[in-house]
Amino acid sequence: MKRSPLLSLIILVITLFLISASCILGGSSPVVEESLPSGEEVTNAPTAQPTANTEILEPQEPTEAPAPTDPPESEPAPPQEEPASCTDEVCLEKGTFLLERPIAPTGRNTIDPSYRYGDYRQSTRDTHRGVDFLNSSGTPVLAAADGEVVFAGDDLEVPYGPRRNFYGNLVILEHDLPEFPEPIYSLYGQLSEISVEVGDSVSAGEEIGLVGMTGAVPGSTLHFEVRVGENSYQAARNPELWLVLLSDGSDQSLGAFAGRVLDDEGNYLPVENIVVEQLAGPGLPAIDQFYLRTYEKKELMGMSPWNESFAMGGLPAGEYQITFMLNGVQQREIEVMPGQLTLVTFKIE
Repeated sequence: MKRSPLLSLIILVITLFLISASCILGGSSPVVEESLPSGEEVTNAPTAQPTANTEILEPQEPTEAPAPTDPPESEPAPPQEEPASCTDEVCLEKGTFLLERPIAPTGRNTIDPSYRYGDYRQSTRDTHRGVDFLNSSGTPVLAAADGEVVFAGDDLEVPYGPRRNFYGNLVILEHDLPEFPEPIYSLYGQLSEISVEVGDSVSAGEEIGLVGMTGAVPGSTLHFEVRVGENSYQAARNPELWLVLLSDGSDQSLGAFAGRVLDDEGNYLPVENIVVEQLAGPGLPAIDQFYLRTYEKKELMGMSPWNESFAMGGLPAGEYQITFMLNGVQQREIEVMPGQLTLVTFKIE
């Protein structure tokens, strides 16, 4: 049967309408799927293909840095002495308290505090290079350590100090102390009698003479010196930093301190009046007070091993305050420990 032209037009319009509707609803034009070999599945292809030799890594949670591990064990270090407690201003040291007292406990084995090392006295016209033990004439004088007698006699012909007949009758011992590579000398002056001869070997505590009042001395006393490195007047050191510290009466050793006053270039400064107070606690009056000065001659300041310019031994352990006037009030608290040496430095701008 032959279609009319109108009917064919209507069928064409309907067909075009159906094709348009299919494209709108499907979002794209119809695609003809290619046939795949049997056994393979159809998968959606990625929109962008990675380039060759590039891995696609999934994001990972950030991880913490691994904790440090202990270093591998090594051989233990050789034993050492306890480290000194030091700052720029205060330092605690073992000290050099190596020499026995030259007077037995039956005599007066404490140092005369009125005439310390480094003080000047008009009667001798020189700075004191040692310390004095005030005792009656005839009190035994003892060797401060094992050693050898290098001089025994008087100084009428050969001066062992600033001039002749300065020490009167004297004995000088040379000591080989294991703590020091250089020799240490001890001098005992103003003796009334001498009990040893040059070349004798003596032991610590052995009697070497008797207290007297010979030489340039106004009364009966033992003048005691320590010399380091060489047997000369210029090599004298403060004996308060070398003599064994006494007990405070309760089986606890006394202590000592040494100080120095420096400008900002490291030069030693003299101070006429240094007040040392033993503190009892906040708001309480001082237990005791002592008065010092720096060594009268600058050549005595800064000498080894402690490089001090003032010092004091025989102090009960505890807290102390050091005060003096120099470019304003200078004040510092220190702790004196039993049997040890406290070093304190003042730096004055």
